[in-house]
Amino acid sequence: MIRPEPKVIKAVAMAVRQYPEVLEYLHAWRMHELDNLPYTVNSSAVSQGRCQVLGELYKFAKDAPDLAAKI
Repeated sequence: MIRPEPKVIKAVAMAVRQYPEVLEYLHAWRMHELDNLPYTVNSSAVSQGRCQVLGELYKFAKDAPDLAAKI
């Protein structure tokens, strides 16, 4: 993932603080994709990529408040 600008980090941090449902949704979506990964038949590479991107987005959203505090 490319390094987001400080204003993006702050915006995501504010969104996660005000709406924790966003973080819960990202987590649920990530877990859903991970659970279905072993059962993908046609294009497992696409599913693996989706899992990787969702994992990075979830980690970024989860860590955004701490990152914003350091800026």
